[in-house]
Amino acid sequence: MGQPPPRRLSEAGAELAGSLDRSETLDRLARLVVEHLADGCLIDLIRPDGTILREAAHHRDARLDAVMAPLLGGDCVDPGGPSGLPRVLRTGRPKLYGLAAASALDSLAREPGRRAAVRALGIRSLLIVPLVARGRTLGAITLLATSPGRSFSAVDLPTATELASLGALALDTSRLHDEAREAVRRRDEFLAMLAHELRNPMASIVSAAEVLRSAAPLGPGEERAVNVIARQSEQMDRLLGDLLDISRVTRDVLRLDRERVDLLDVLERSLPAAMPAVASAGHRLHLSIAAGPILTEGDAARLSQVVVNLLTNAARYTPRGGNIWLEVARAGNRVELVVRDDGQGIEPELLPCLFELFTQGPRGRDRSPGGLGIGLTLVKSIVERHGGSVSAFSAGPGLGSTFRVLLPLAEPAAGAGPGPGEDPPSPPRGGPDCSDLRILVVEDHDDNREMLRTLLALSGYRVETAADGLAGLEALRNRPDLALLDLGLPGLDGFSVARAARDDASLCDLPLIALTGSSRAEDQAEALAAGFDAHLVKPVLLDELQRLIDRFLRRGPSVADSGRSPASSDRSR
Repeated sequence: MGQPPPRRLSEAGAELAGSLDRSETLDRLARLVVEHLADGCLIDLIRPDGTILREAAHHRDARLDAVMAPLLGGDCVDPGGPSGLPRVLRTGRPKLYGLAAASALDSLAREPGRRAAVRALGIRSLLIVPLVARGRTLGAITLLATSPGRSFSAVDLPTATELASLGALALDTSRLHDEAREAVRRRDEFLAMLAHELRNPMASIVSAAEVLRSAAPLGPGEERAVNVIARQSEQMDRLLGDLLDISRVTRDVLRLDRERVDLLDVLERSLPAAMPAVASAGHRLHLSIAAGPILTEGDAARLSQVVVNLLTNAARYTPRGGNIWLEVARAGNRVELVVRDDGQGIEPELLPCLFELFTQGPRGRDRSPGGLGIGLTLVKSIVERHGGSVSAFSAGPGLGSTFRVLLPLAEPAAGAGPGPGEDPPSPPRGGPDCSDLRILVVEDHDDNREMLRTLLALSGYRVETAADGLAGLEALRNRPDLALLDLGLPGLDGFSVARAARDDASLCDLPLIALTGSSRAEDQAEALAAGFDAHLVKPVLLDELQRLIDRFLRRGPSVADSGRSPASSDRSR
């Protein structure tokens, strides 16, 4: 039979390597065999348990292709057969039948019905070639000659073997890709579970610190201890959030909630989050910020994450008592955000890979200056998803470093927003006093439930609690002013409680806030779809919770009057 020229084999290799999908690779391999080497072909693969699965059965003649249909799938080959296909699969060596023997044909199928289908093809000659990749036999390709006067010879063997090698490598690469994807899926499931399990105890710790702050006046030592607890818990929460976000980046599923954003508002949100790292090291932060508004299109929470990561990175790599500068200015049709420091600087060989995952400068045995080596990777990913760029510069060790972010400016919307120097109008407040407001907390974690109850009670609210979904739904029927519902409740989960409340005409306008230990975008979307008005990730800080309470209970118009525009608050995104 004819052989494809070397150029064709090269093209075949490129075609087989063009997909990581196993089914597509098998289809391409069968088609290439029939186009260049044989009238028809069978492709059999060895399963992990040693059984043999027929993955492809294809013929160039449409009539005979239909005859081959019964040969597909199932455990159709006897692995212990003495000759033919089973022998090739065991030995990993090809076998040529210039004239197809009955025993060779019978080795292609062991059931009588399938053997009848093999006989109906009128096979005159066989060439069985193993699929071997990285020293492992994956299966075999059986080349069929059915045309009158057509048969295989030793001349066909090198080309068939080469094509089988290319196919085996493509199939093994597909397998490795599938295994890697499965490993990533399991890792992401583990991280999501870890987030939930860690955020519950962290939520209790943070809430307990808030309770202590709100209680009787503390002595200097007690106040320092409470501040350490709160600061370190928030740092743990940020690290955990970064780990989860890196998982999203590697899967390319990092979500942006785009809107018109004033970067001055982003800075106002970012500085309180970054200042503990700056202040605890005795650094001085110098601000140079252009007059606003400075508008861009993007996700305010993600842009805040960029600022916080850059500032905490500068604080981490600057010796105690150093200086950090934050500068924001317009640069043509872009905004330039610069964070620089007079710290330890960056070694020249580190600069090209600084934004790669887990890249860090030299670390001592004490692991100082800390961090996971993922913050700058997140910065780069977030900035580029906003259509911007980020770069780093350092004159060398001991000479400080500079990080420069460029983002596209957005034109102010006509007639939108207050004018320069003009304060935005205050939202209507009014409404009942705190002492008249009843808040329901539905949370199965005992410490979280008790700390939230205490925290809200110290803020002046009347608080009711429930420990599971069924009890929570019953408590909702007493019509509190607002409800905080954990999503992972036993019995009836928070999603189901919210849906049941929205189906009840007497509860359809009741403000519902979801509490969860997971910050996945899917959880936020599912919570809003279930009827929640907002979504908070544990640990919940009092000022965050208070803003939402003010929004829903003290703004004058009811939730129903406002159309219940859903919102999400996710501090750790």
